[in-house]
Amino acid sequence: MATAQRVPIGDRIRNQRRTAGVTQRDLASAVGVSPAYLSLIESDKRQIGGRLLRRIAERLGVPAEAFTAVSDDRLAADLDEVSRSFDEGPPGNAAELVAFSPAWARTVLELHARSLTAEARAFRLADRFARDPQWTSFAHDILSRITSIRSAAEILSDFDTMDDTVRRRFTGTLVSESARLTDVARDMIEALQSGTAVDAAGADVREVDAFLQDHNNFFEVIEQEAGRIEEKVPDGLTPSQRFAVAREIVARHLPEVIADEIGGNTFRTEGAERRARGALWRYAAGAFLMPYGAFLEAAWATRYDVDALGLTFQATFEQVAHRLATLRRPGAEGVPFAFLRVDPAGTVSKRLSTPELRLPLFGACPLWVIYETFALPGRTLAQLVDLDGERFLLIARALEKTMRRQAQPPVRFAVMLGMEASRLDEVVYGDAFASGRDSVVTRAGYECLSCKRSDCAQRAHGSAGA
Repeated sequence: MATAQRVPIGDRIRNQRRTAGVTQRDLASAVGVSPAYLSLIESDKRQIGGRLLRRIAERLGVPAEAFTAVSDDRLAADLDEVSRSFDEGPPGNAAELVAFSPAWARTVLELHARSLTAEARAFRLADRFARDPQWTSFAHDILSRITSIRSAAEILSDFDTMDDTVRRRFTGTLVSESARLTDVARDMIEALQSGTAVDAAGADVREVDAFLQDHNNFFEVIEQEAGRIEEKVPDGLTPSQRFAVAREIVARHLPEVIADEIGGNTFRTEGAERRARGALWRYAAGAFLMPYGAFLEAAWATRYDVDALGLTFQATFEQVAHRLATLRRPGAEGVPFAFLRVDPAGTVSKRLSTPELRLPLFGACPLWVIYETFALPGRTLAQLVDLDGERFLLIARALEKTMRRQAQPPVRFAVMLGMEASRLDEVVYGDAFASGRDSVVTRAGYECLSCKRSDCAQRAHGSAGA
């Protein structure tokens, strides 16, 4: 992956100034700098401090966050990811397009999401046509009715001397077989509609990802209100039972808080809103069981040892890993972790990206350690990977959930945390890679479609750089 896309602050300032109808000279005079210096700032040739940025924002009548919006950086990163999915990505910098017109950037992403949904629907239908016996039955039924109708029509056309009784019989055949053909067509259309409703799930996941990332996967109001709940979780419960009870407790105490957070965002589909609401309820339950301040202090003390944190807070590996990915409070941040959960088939069921580590939506590189964990369930594995010149530490474990009915096989999935290698010394799992030698680094990609590594024996698709 290329370096994380950041929308230039200078472009944002220039666009906001032009929108407000303010000249460069007038703005420079108002904030106490020379027009030449402001020109350098707008060209991104000079860094700008917080105090000057606030003065510029006040003069233009916009919040200072308008120049450093996380959502714009996320838009740029999404555009960059889209461009790399093609054999020859479009020239230019994605951040420049976002700076010029965020609306156009969102339009491009929307078109790409629709194309992915249409492609998924086409593949799904093709697979159903080839494998589902229902479609074999439809095809046989349709051909049979068409053959019967054609035969009766040809007989009526060829024999003018047919008596009325025989003619009525063949006419009746035409009517009954036509009605049956109509019924089969109606059944087929209903089956088509019911069989493709879930194809937009990928778009829903992407939309909820954007919602969480635009909030930096941190919700201060939920943290505060969860910390005020005085109700306790009963003793003697397993970690999974504790989380289920915590989910019920926050549902009783925080319905308005969750509704306000959801209400502040417009989702395209009910499925996306339902996913987002579920994500916030899980967030609230985690915040209730693992209060921010105490959890962050314990994370520092254990150097982010997931097992040690699980013992302290009576939580599962997944619950702790997910909570670690939410330590984003300004001024009291933990190590920024990305979070990923997949099943043995590689299907992504949860992902929380960071600006530095953008996780794939439809399955990661098969060389990532998260897939190796399925052969060693219950063990925590770590891996130092080189992804297009950037190094990251990946920490993963495969888990099982036993079903209540003995006849049902356990549910298996793997959970992974990812972080920049520049902070290895802060994490206990980084000790094994402290030497930084190339021999301990795995050269990998993000996923095959965008990967430029032509020498990978695990490749399932042609190289993006080929």
